[in-house]
Amino acid sequence: MKKFKPWLVIILVFCAGFTGGVVVTRGVVRHVIRQAINDPDSMRDKIERRLAVKLRLDHEQRGKVHEILVSTQHDLKSLRQEFQPRFFSIMTEAQGKIAATLTLEQQKKFEEFQDENRHLWQPR
Repeated sequence: MKKFKPWLVIILVFCAGFTGGVVVTRGVVRHVIRQAINDPDSMRDKIERRLAVKLRLDHEQRGKVHEILVSTQHDLKSLRQEFQPRFFSIMTEAQGKIAATLTLEQQKKFEEFQDENRHLWQPR
C-alpha cells in the first residue's frame, strides 16, 4: 500500500499534465488559425520577417520576397474564390445524401451536429 500511493500520485500528475498540455495546445492552434483567417496580412508579415531573419535578406531581397508573397496571397485568394462554391455544393449534396439514409431521430441528431459544426464548412 505504501508503494502504491506514490505511484498513483505520479500517474495522476502525469495525466493532469498531459491533459493540460493538450488543452493549451489546442487553444493556441485554434487562436493562430483564427488569426490567420481573420488577418492574412499579419501572417504574411510574420512569414516575411522570419524569412528575412533566417536568410539574412538584404533590402533588395526583402522587397522582392514581399512582392512574391503579396502576389502569392492574391493568387491563393483567387483560387479560394473559385474553389469554395464547388466545395460548398459538394458538402451540401453529401449532407443531403447522408440525411436521406437516416431515420427521423438520426436526422434530428444529424441536424444538431451540422449546426454545431457549420462554422467549419460554411462561407464567411
